[in-house]
Amino acid sequence: MPDLFALLPALRQADHPLLAHRQIALIGVSAILHDDERYYFEVNRPRYWGQRRDGTLSVGIGGIGGQIEKGESALQCLRREVQEELGVEFRLEPAPRTALIHEWELAGWLDLPPSRKHPAPYLVNLLPPRLGGPEMPDALAIVTFMGRLRSRPQRGDLFGLLTVHRAALPDFFARDEWPLEAAQDQPALALELEDALPAGAVLRPVLTARAFGILVRRHLVEP
Repeated sequence: MPDLFALLPALRQADHPLLAHRQIALIGVSAILHDDERYYFEVNRPRYWGQRRDGTLSVGIGGIGGQIEKGESALQCLRREVQEELGVEFRLEPAPRTALIHEWELAGWLDLPPSRKHPAPYLVNLLPPRLGGPEMPDALAIVTFMGRLRSRPQRGDLFGLLTVHRAALPDFFARDEWPLEAAQDQPALALELEDALPAGAVLRPVLTARAFGILVRRHLVEP
């Protein structure tokens, strides 16, 4: 796993105790993408679905993105992933401040210097290591950028695409999860899927979408 600070060196100078003197591995780069009318989110593939004890399937809703390949910068990775998943290009929207998310709370704001080579992400989401042991990093991270799409996207190699109308963004993230049937009845939400979701499933924001929802709930995002 690549080192967070090697790919985003400005974070080394960020004055925050959650970043100082820590080894943090970058496990993914993602984007919150939108146009004039809608925001766009990934519907996770079946291998990532969860199942509760009562048999209810929990289907994750996330940002657009993926893992960095060897030799890529964070932004190169993101542009490749967006092209593969949506078939479009996007315009990066500079982040005046970077939100730091830790244990699913807003832990603070980072003021990073502007850089064309290493633009500041919209948010950094810190996650606990998956396994213990001396070789594991202190934390894992996903960095997220904000981007405006240059044209209408099409579902590429995604299992599914969820679009949320801008005005409905606060209502969507006001709930921790959405029963599938309730989401399908909402005119402000639209699902484009490779295959039908099982009846009775719930849609649940995870990882990037969950972190973004924290900012929406705190009225720190303008729909």
